[in-house]
Amino acid sequence: MPRAKEDVDWYVDMSERLERREENRRYVVLAICVAVPLVLMGVFVLYAVLMRSGKLRQWLGDLTSPRVEAPAAAKELPLGPVSVKSLQKTDIRFQQLDANGMPTSITFFFRELKPEQADVFTVNRETDVTGTILSYRLLNIGTADVYEFANVQVRLIGAEWTITEEGWKTIRDALQAKMNVPLGLPGL
Repeated sequence: MPRAKEDVDWYVDMSERLERREENRRYVVLAICVAVPLVLMGVFVLYAVLMRSGKLRQWLGDLTSPRVEAPAAAKELPLGPVSVKSLQKTDIRFQQLDANGMPTSITFFFRELKPEQADVFTVNRETDVTGTILSYRLLNIGTADVYEFANVQVRLIGAEWTITEEGWKTIRDALQAKMNVPLGLPGL
């Protein structure tokens, strides 16, 4: 009889151990199932915060390509004015518009003139490829009237400075006001 009691105790003890092991396994699996998504979410939030602040981009940029600092003298050189002999090599045509904004058969022809007592246009550069002309003049070929415009925007295209679309709009608006005639954008 004591042997049977011992066997029963052993069996009960083993089954309790197995139950505890199984319960511990459940807790471990549950902890893993909760911890892994939380850790991944934390890593993602940390990544997003670092990317938004620019620290991670800077760090990754430093890893992939080391910074090359430009010489200090090159950074501090001011953009000086540029002398331009001619902006438009051909005559400039502005078509008169009717009341509906449609072009009519009336066309005004202009030729560019350099500022008074100057051989060149002076472009004040804002960047390497953009700038403004302080004084730009047009001669109406039909009437010999001269119109002067200030602060006309220009752009460097290839090796030549040309008037930008904004610059032409400035010129057109000023011409319309001076001539009291609605004009379209110029044809060159």
